[in-house]
Amino acid sequence: MSEMFSVLSSLVMVAVVFIYFSQVVGNASTPNPSTWITCFAVMTMNTVTYYFVSQQSLRQIMTPLVITCGMLIILVFSLAKGKFGRLGSIDILIFLLSVFVGILWKVTKDPVVSNLFMQAILLFSFVPTVVGLWKGRLREKSLSWNLAVLSYCFLIASILSSPSWNWVQLAFPFFNGIIGNGSVAVTIFLLRKEKDSP
Repeated sequence: MSEMFSVLSSLVMVAVVFIYFSQVVGNASTPNPSTWITCFAVMTMNTVTYYFVSQQSLRQIMTPLVITCGMLIILVFSLAKGKFGRLGSIDILIFLLSVFVGILWKVTKDPVVSNLFMQAILLFSFVPTVVGLWKGRLREKSLSWNLAVLSYCFLIASILSSPSWNWVQLAFPFFNGIIGNGSVAVTIFLLRKEKDSP
């Protein structure tokens, strides 16, 4: 059962990457540079540390691995084509926090502590996207964000249905996946509702 949920999570995340990439290419989405650069750096570290947190389960790191590869493709394309939104002061703070966690991981050599700190930064990195949407500086469509939440729900189901799991394994999909991606999806929904109301 755990393997089935893991495969579903990864397949949905592949769809998220393709949908979001097509949105960026078609100018339907404007990626926030802080969110994407920070998330890519932290997701790379997260994927490595999550491997150890998930008791070296390749099955459970498939979704983070798909995300990291997909983010790299979108990041390189957005940088090359100038598709990013403007940087703000919060973007710089998030980047500095990411550097701090990288140093913390190197100094402590503790993947669990580092991974938990990374979840906080990943969650915080969604703030510029939410703020950019509210201020009208960024554009997003909800489908990729809603599917990302679904993918993380499948990942949580995979973890909970595995023979041995711990609460630390749930931090990444819950905070980054459901709350982080969900905050963008809810913001898009509220903005659309506000726009449609008389």
